[in-house]
Amino acid sequence: MSHIHAEQFRLMCRRTTYTAFREVFHAHSQLELTYIHDGYGQLITEGHVFPLEPGMLMIFRPFQLHHVQIQVSKDHPFVRTVLMVELDLLHEYWPHFTATHHFTQHLLSEQHSIQPLSLLPDSQLVQHLEHFGVQYPDLLPYEASEDACLFVLDVLTQLRWLWRTAAHPLDQYSSNAAAGPSEIIDPHAEAAMQWVEQHYAEAFRLEHVADELHLSVYHLSHLFKKATGTSIIAYAQAARIRQACVLLGRTSLSIPEIGHRVGISSPSYFCKVFRNVVGTTPHQYRLRMRGRDQV
Repeated sequence: MSHIHAEQFRLMCRRTTYTAFREVFHAHSQLELTYIHDGYGQLITEGHVFPLEPGMLMIFRPFQLHHVQIQVSKDHPFVRTVLMVELDLLHEYWPHFTATHHFTQHLLSEQHSIQPLSLLPDSQLVQHLEHFGVQYPDLLPYEASEDACLFVLDVLTQLRWLWRTAAHPLDQYSSNAAAGPSEIIDPHAEAAMQWVEQHYAEAFRLEHVADELHLSVYHLSHLFKKATGTSIIAYAQAARIRQACVLLGRTSLSIPEIGHRVGISSPSYFCKVFRNVVGTTPHQYRLRMRGRDQV
């Protein structure tokens, strides 16, 4: 097995932030698991909002748009353990781990955001994340490649066990479960995010969203910025680039056609926005994704 790269596998244990933490909306090609050791705030993902507190495990599918806000205090810094992995690393292992492969496919095919799970700090999954985080830096390159893959398989297997033994099936952990209205974000801001998720591939103006929600453009923009820390236009751009990454990696559509399909009809403007968000051009991103598939 070839040496593993940081963008294919990254495990950061007890990463700590002592100042206010507010991400921009973003998505990435890796599966992400983030366990919160300390910190209180909220997760906004694909038009839904979930409260966050110590003991919660967040699960983000590849290309899932998300945004985490943590209100950091002296007594409660933001402490988290983060695992990010390209699941293509496991393609050689899937024939031998069919049950875990089936569960992972089911997890990735979920149409709704997965609600954060509550896990005790001494749970097997959390302990495994921390223990491997200590061991991994000392492994030789050929050991790291093999052990990282087996570690991820074990993490996914433990997630499968958690769902199998949970009181509710997988679908009950999704954001479409009946949970009542959110009390941590303005309902108009949440409605605006859901509207954008449904219409980002279309050319629209803020007036369209405001009219749909029966608000003035100024009032809606103010509410959205206060709730999410960003603008509706920036949120729409993030949603468009997220979908563009999916199409670049999984189809042979031309770059102008992809731009058109995600609501950016000008190829030059699409490339400019993509580079600003992702840090590379659409063509370079596609080559990088295809290179991973050949590893």
